[in-house]
Amino acid sequence: MFADNTLAFIGSGIMAEAMIRGLINQKLVDPKQIISSDPRADRAQELQAQYGIQVTSDNTEAAEKGDIIILAVKPQVLSKVMPDIRGHLRRRNLLLSILAGAPIKTIADGLAHAAVVRAMPNTPAQIGKGITVWTSTPEVSEEQKRQAQAILGALGQE
Repeated sequence: MFADNTLAFIGSGIMAEAMIRGLINQKLVDPKQIISSDPRADRAQELQAQYGIQVTSDNTEAAEKGDIIILAVKPQVLSKVMPDIRGHLRRRNLLLSILAGAPIKTIADGLAHAAVVRAMPNTPAQIGKGITVWTSTPEVSEEQKRQAQAILGALGQE
């Protein structure tokens, strides 16, 4: 399902790490298929050492390398992150947001990107026992929906 895809995490907090860990542990992706951006070099190095993923401090670089972009930043930094990735998403990219408090329309309009999945994982997702609810824009293809389900399934049930 993800053989030729790179997953780009914009933000690498607790929930992003839970997703990365689940995806790798369930062998859905090879660690080299994941790139994560974080402005803190120590956090990026920690994830690289623990999981063998690619890391960067540049959101634009991560977005450009990704086929599936996972938006996993805190709500208060969304307005700072959107300009970094707006215009760098390709039409075929899936954008999966796990961002709390940002409506799907805000994300789609702010990034000028139509194929958006918005998901709300709960706290037990951090240990792979979560339940995640999600919705998508009409532009998300059936294949992209299956990809979103697989990614969110790494956190527990979706």
